Amino acid sequence: MSAPSNGHPHTTPQVTAVIPTVGRPSLRAAVRSALNQTIPTEPLVVVDDPDALSAVQTRLRGLDYRLVSTAGRQGGGAARNLGVQFAETPWVAFLDDDDDWVADKSERQIEHALGRAPTTARRSENGAPGTDSVPADVAVSCRALLVGAGTRAVPERPYRSETDELGGVAPGVGAYVLDRSTVRLRRHFLQTSTLLCARETALDVPWREELTRHQDWDWLIRLESAGVHIDTVPDILVRVQQGSPGSVSRSANWLGSRDWLESLTPDDVPPAARADFTASVVARGALASGDVSRGLGELFSGLRAGAHPAALLVGLSGLAVTRRARHG
Repeated sequence: MSAPSNGHPHTTPQVTAVIPTVGRPSLRAAVRSALNQTIPTEPLVVVDDPDALSAVQTRLRGLDYRLVSTAGRQGGGAARNLGVQFAETPWVAFLDDDDDWVADKSERQIEHALGRAPTTARRSENGAPGTDSVPADVAVSCRALLVGAGTRAVPERPYRSETDELGGVAPGVGAYVLDRSTVRLRRHFLQTSTLLCARETALDVPWREELTRHQDWDWLIRLESAGVHIDTVPDILVRVQQGSPGSVSRSANWLGSRDWLESLTPDDVPPAARADFTASVVARGALASGDVSRGLGELFSGLRAGAHPAALLVGLSGLAVTRRARHG
């Protein structure tokens, strides 16, 4: 687009920031945070609404970025896959258009990935992490600052893939993200804008394009099933906006949540986490949508399967949403 503005005008980008968008005002801040990385990072904006192309170009005037477009309303998974295909860097990272990165996020995560990998970390002449030895068996997240009605740092317990005595992953990222043993949202957290991996990895394990919800959790579960270890930099490197309208991936369809859960195998998600998700996500969504009968049915299904009390409480909170809607 315009002349480079990221402080690395004569260096080859090492990371592509894949940013799906439908043209929200927050997009400019997201792109700037990618350009301001301490290592060369190229924002690749994937517009999922062709009618928004002109508005996106106007909004990003003066910034250096690449622009591609889907056929229209394909969803976040398809947009991210398209971005990975167009990326020309050894590393890719994903960024929602309402979130933004701390300046050294890419550098810190690459260093972490190289440290976890069996290969020797190499550095380029300018001291940045080298690109000639990119591990395809590691994906890296980080802690984040949730911004909304209040602010809080998450997660309290960062995730790291661990192996059992047979060499398998235990207990698994599926158990981690679906667990609701506490009402506190701070305990577990993995989200799209925190994730970085080798481009090769994202090509080998693409995002599921048919999903309208839980795309990042699904991708992480399938990454781990493919032998990719997931680790977390213990520092806050991302600001995540909560409750933003107009997200490419956002949907209130609770049936989509139930269908996604049913697509997972027992190896993907253990029974306790499955029960928690049924109560805290599926049942709550049904209740909040006004489908009280089916919502209570899902809640009792979670109860019978051993959902934690906290998950049941979260599920019941959907009734409050219904009441507010009726009396609002």
